[in-house]
Amino acid sequence: MIPVGIVLLVLIIGIVIFNAMTSGESEEVTAGIAYIQSLEKEDTDEVEAVLALQRKQRAEAEREEKMRQVAEGEIDVWSLFSDYALLGDSRAVGFEVFGFLSDDRVIAGPGWTIREIENNMSTLQALNPSSIYLCFGLNDVSIGIWQTKEEYAAEYLEILKHLRETFPNADIYVNSILPARDPAFNTSTKWYEIPDYSNAVGEICAENGFTFVNNDQLAEEHADMWEIDGIHLLKTFYPYWAANMIMAADTEDTEAESTEG
Repeated sequence: MIPVGIVLLVLIIGIVIFNAMTSGESEEVTAGIAYIQSLEKEDTDEVEAVLALQRKQRAEAEREEKMRQVAEGEIDVWSLFSDYALLGDSRAVGFEVFGFLSDDRVIAGPGWTIREIENNMSTLQALNPSSIYLCFGLNDVSIGIWQTKEEYAAEYLEILKHLRETFPNADIYVNSILPARDPAFNTSTKWYEIPDYSNAVGEICAENGFTFVNNDQLAEEHADMWEIDGIHLLKTFYPYWAANMIMAADTEDTEAESTEG
């Protein structure tokens, strides 16, 4: 028979150990609750701003690297255009004239506006592209059909919706309107309003799920690549413009994968 003293000693030791373990768990739980409460007090807007800045910095670094690769000939950007159609005005014509893209996939002409998209729908349907790039705006702003940026953006949106209905499996990329430069304003002072019209188009794209290719930074970095008329573009500009479109496509794919994950 086990002596009563030993039994009491075992019981006392057990109680001490139990109290120690319980006390430890309680402290951990209390610390965890306090941490969660501190997180709840964090300014979520501030946290999101930091994350947004980090994303922007990463995107900018990637952009700079890709543009460097284009400039140094490390990337054949034209090989990245596959099963596409590119529509636009005289600026877009340069993709074909300079021999960068196939003439049967560049649907563009001098003086064209977004209304030419509807006029060339049968050509688009024959191609049935998986990617559609739109490069309009120069004539749209100056020609006088649309008196305000709101009118222009509203009609553009209807055309974009029709494109989406007709080509439900295609990705649609809407280029921002490249600026005009002196002495172009001697021809049309309306071109001073290009940034406003372009921003309006960007807004309707963001609100309706169309990819907007923002060329503002590109145009600023390569302002010396405009023709002397201040309207058209030198051959050297097109590879950078093309790379910007491809990067917009890459960004869209990455965001889609992130959402699916």
